[in-house]
Order: sequence, then C-alpha cells, then structure tokens
Amino acid sequence: MTTMIRVENVAKAFTLHNQGGVRLPVFGDVNFSVEAGEALVLAGASGAGKSSLLRILYGNYRPSSGTIHITHGGKPVDIVAAVPRTVLDIRRRTLGFVSQFLRVIPRVSALDIVRDPLLARGATPEEASERAKAMLARLNLPERLWNLAPATFSGGEQQRVNIARSFVDPSAIMLIDEPTASLDAANRDVVVELIAEARGKGSAIVGIFHDEAVRERVATRYLDITDFRKAS
Repeated sequence: MTTMIRVENVAKAFTLHNQGGVRLPVFGDVNFSVEAGEALVLAGASGAGKSSLLRILYGNYRPSSGTIHITHGGKPVDIVAAVPRTVLDIRRRTLGFVSQFLRVIPRVSALDIVRDPLLARGATPEEASERAKAMLARLNLPERLWNLAPATFSGGEQQRVNIARSFVDPSAIMLIDEPTASLDAANRDVVVELIAEARGKGSAIVGIFHDEAVRERVATRYLDITDFRKAS
C-alpha cells in the first residue's frame, strides 16, 4: 500500500483579530495517514473542526503547527511548507476537493465545467465531451441542461455538476465535504458508487458525510476529531 497522506502533530487555532486577538483553539496533535484505496471518514460533533481539517489538507488553511505530507509525483511533499506554485501543481495533478457548493465562472456551460479537468490532463476534446456527457447522464442531470450555465440550476442540480466534474477523472487524493447534502436517494446511491469506483482505482478518500447511511457505506475507517485534545 502507498501512503498518500501523512499528517503529523497538526494543530489549529484561529486568532480573532477583530475581537482583541482572542485565540480560539480548534484541535491539536492530530496524527494519521491515509493509504491508496482507503476512505477515511471524519467524525465528531459540529464545531469539532472537521471542515477546518479538510481545508488544511487542501492548503486553504495553514495549521498552527505540524506537517502534512502529500504523495505527489511519487514522493512526499509537505503542503504546509510548499510554495504556492507547488500547491497549485499538487491540486492540478494529485489533490481534488469536492465541495457541496459549485463555484464557477458565469455563462460557462455544465458540460464545459465537467470537461475542463479532462482537457487539463491531456484528453482530446472529443474524448472529454463523451466522458463528461456520460457522467452527467449517470448523475441524472437532464440533457436539456448540459449546454446551459448552472447559475440558475437548483441546489441539487448544481451539486450533481460539481460531483460530475470531480469524479469524471478522480484525483489520486480526494477530499470530500458533504457531497450528498442536496441529493435524493437515487443520486446518493450514484455518489456512493462513484466513491467506491475511485477507491478501486487507487484514490485515497478523506470525507465528511452527515448522512449516517452514506457514511457507513463509504467508510473503510473513521477518525473522530473530538479524540484530539484542544490546541493550547
């Protein structure tokens, strides 16, 4: 097994500068690793720091201390210490983030949004289009919407476009934040299948799932954030 993520002694506290510099501890001394093909589900009460930890793994938040080694290009890279150009390359080639919210450029069609990561990784326009269409169909997005911009779509429709974009060519590491929050049962089942298929191809998954049934179907292992003492 290849270790794709190794987290060592990670702590996070937020400093509230608009409230006199009050320091708000979140968690401390977090240690874990994730192997290729695993699905680690983050557990813990609301406010325990699950979403903060996901954003730290992606490099959006900087931890107060600790290291996070991401296996990128066959070798471990500490994303905490990496320069911005390296972080962007890790995200482009190795590390994906599946949010429950779709953030896109206005007037770009749903099909183009899903095609984009395939084109960025070298697929021909024809191949990218066919694979994107197949993924949108699998997620039950009506074909009449494919060439429209998602800005006016329902929350569930936007979420399906977001999931299609992320799973049309799964990253080696996938960070997943509530992917089924706005979906019906049929589409939740599709997402569970997509996660299993990504794992089968070797993707390492770290995710947050508030739906207990989905969580139990996805997880190979759990990490309860409340088990870690608060950062001082």
